[in-house]
Amino acid sequence: MAVQQVILVTGSSHGFGRLTALTLARQGHTVFASMRAITGRNSTVSAEMQDTAKQEGLSLHVMELDVTEDASVEDCVKRIVEQTGRIDVLVNNAGVMYGGITEAYTLEQVRRQMEVNFFGVVRMNRAVLPYMRQQGNGLLVHVTSLAGGLVFPFFGLYCASKAALEAVAESYHYELFSLGIDSVIIEPGPFQTNLTTSLEGPQDQERLAQYGTVAEIARQLLDGVDQPSSEGVYQDPQIVADIVAELVAMPSGKRPLRTIAGAIDFGLSPVNEAKLQAQRVALDAWGLTQLTQPLKPTTL
Repeated sequence: MAVQQVILVTGSSHGFGRLTALTLARQGHTVFASMRAITGRNSTVSAEMQDTAKQEGLSLHVMELDVTEDASVEDCVKRIVEQTGRIDVLVNNAGVMYGGITEAYTLEQVRRQMEVNFFGVVRMNRAVLPYMRQQGNGLLVHVTSLAGGLVFPFFGLYCASKAALEAVAESYHYELFSLGIDSVIIEPGPFQTNLTTSLEGPQDQERLAQYGTVAEIARQLLDGVDQPSSEGVYQDPQIVADIVAELVAMPSGKRPLRTIAGAIDFGLSPVNEAKLQAQRVALDAWGLTQLTQPLKPTTL
């Protein structure tokens, strides 16, 4: 039986987040499944999860949380710690996807993409890390994407947000390791979730019209992405939930930095391995290899 941990999952209303929250709760952990509008548009989902928790005797609690709002984040984390006395794992899963001609996105749209996928994660990490440092242990799980390491035309903003998230998550990995806190990355490939069926397109129609046949290529691609029946493309999202559970169960300091979720990686696996080797060379050149090892206890 795994050691019971207190876990907060963001973006739990559907897809990876919902499955992850349920999977972890069924393994005996105390799980806080967070989402926006639990008394509004997500009220049905919230009620269903609470009913499941009651029927199965799970320590699963639905929490109101908007990762783009400081007050909402701070209040949610504070209430969890007040209720349980700690917070062991944060699963940064909340995210949105924009797809279309990159130039035709307004600056406001660009800000919204980054606000959720990047700033929202930084905001969440800043809220939980003081408690994890005080505990001397913790785990940050960052659900990014293959798009964090590859570039897909017409998904430039989404790729940029995930690449930025990967960079900061890896920096956390080195900076927090000696404090007993792990920062890891999960890179899902194509899975059928609401992320792909609720794409937001560019709003600057004047610029969009100037792309002619390229805009048509983008439209056809996005129409294909939105089709849940695409043969042989989409994978079972439970794969991601199971990977999160495996990482949670691993001993601190033994977790891999990156894990690709699913069998489809578009050739990213060797790229990740090459990046890992390059990072080792860079850390050694800067004399920073000590950041990959826990600090030895000192006697005062």
